[in-house]
Order: sequence, then structure tokens, then C-alpha cells
Amino acid sequence: CTLLTSYDLPRIRYNASDDILWRNISYTCYWEKDIWILPIHRPSNIGHWVLCVIHFSSKELHLFDSLAEKKPWKNDIKVSLLM
Repeated sequence: CTLLTSYDLPRIRYNASDDILWRNISYTCYWEKDIWILPIHRPSNIGHWVLCVIHFSSKELHLFDSLAEKKPWKNDIKVSLLM
């Protein structure tokens, strides 16, 4: 299992070199893990965070939201599938 963070996203956004990105993430070996834990920021008035647990072996996404509504999360699933 690996916990992904948004720590390196600013580096990616501002075109950091591959060497810099690799130096910061290579120790995690996240690509070798079968389960990823991914925090997702949901833009809203309150700045709410949710959690996505990705199970690659069973091809399942589990979305956890303490403020969830009853309607489906179509937009969140589209974003998660881009991975």
C-alpha cells in the first residue's frame, strides 16, 4: 500500500526536470504497490478533502467522503479514471 501526496504537484506544474521529480518520488516505489491511498481536494466553500482508495488487482475505486451527498459522484470518478 502507498499513500500518494500532492507535495510534488507544484514542481510538475512549474516544469521541474525529470531528475528532480525522480529524486523526490523514487524512494516511494508507488508503482509497485497494489493499493494506493489518494487524498483529493474537492473545491467548495469549505475546502473539503475526500479519500480515494485504489485497488489495482480488483480494478476498484473506493471514495470516502464524510459530507457525501446521495447523488452519484460522476465528476470525481471521471477525474480518478484519468490515472
